[in-house]
Amino acid sequence: MSNGTHVDRRFDQTQHEYAANDLEIIEEAHRYGDYVFSVFRPYVGRRVLEVGAGIGTMTRKLLAVADLVIGVEPNASCVSRLQANMRGESRFTLLPCHLEECDLGDFQRKQLDTVYCVNVLEHIEDDVAALRMFSDAIVSGGRVLIYVPAIQAAYGPLDAELGHHRRYSKRTLAAAFSAAGLELIRLQYANAIGLIGWMYNSHVTKARHHSVEQVKLFERFVAPWALPLERLIPPPLGSSLVAVGRKR
Repeated sequence: MSNGTHVDRRFDQTQHEYAANDLEIIEEAHRYGDYVFSVFRPYVGRRVLEVGAGIGTMTRKLLAVADLVIGVEPNASCVSRLQANMRGESRFTLLPCHLEECDLGDFQRKQLDTVYCVNVLEHIEDDVAALRMFSDAIVSGGRVLIYVPAIQAAYGPLDAELGHHRRYSKRTLAAAFSAAGLELIRLQYANAIGLIGWMYNSHVTKARHHSVEQVKLFERFVAPWALPLERLIPPPLGSSLVAVGRKR
C-alpha cells in the first residue's frame, strides 16, 4: 500500500527483493555487525535456531561458535542469496518458510538451546505468539536472544518500507517477554548515535532506503569509538534494544 511517499510492506514484506537488497547495504557495517554479535555471544549455545536468517550476515558468526544452526527465512530473494552463501556448510539447515509453518516438534527433537533473532521480531504482527513459539522450541533453561529497533517516535518511511510493525521501548519489549512466559535476564538500549541518525532520516530527509554513504560514515567515524564505549556504559536510549530471555 502506498501513501504517496513510501510503501508500507508490513503485510507483504516477504514478497519483495527490497529486504535482501537492504541487508546487503547493512552487511557493509562490519564493525556494527561484530558489535551486535558480541553483545549476545555469552548467551549463544551450541544448537541454534536463527529466526530471520536473511542473507547470512549473522549465520556465519553463529556457525563459528555453534555445532548446529537452523535458519528460518521466508523471503525468496534472501533465500537464494543465503543458499549461495552457505553452500557446502553441513552444520547449517535452511527452512525457507514462515516461522508458523515450521514443525515445532522437529525443533524440540533437535534439543535446541538458543533462539537468535536480530531485527526480525518487529516484522511479526503477533510478536507475543512468536516469542511463545521461540520458548516452546528450546530446552528448559535455553535462551531467546532478541535485537529490535527502538523508540516508536523514530518510526518513519524506512520502517514502513522495511515492513516494521513497530519500534520498541523497554516497557513494551519487557511486556511481550512477560506475556510469552520468558524470564527477562538482560534488557538495554544500544547504538545511541544511531538513534540520532534514524530520527534525522525519519523526520527530516524522509529517507526510504538505507544510505550506503551513511553506513560507510558510521563504520569509519562512529563505530570505532561509540560501540566500544557502549560496552562500558550502556546508553539511556538508542536506536535498538537488546533483550535476553530464559525459558523457565
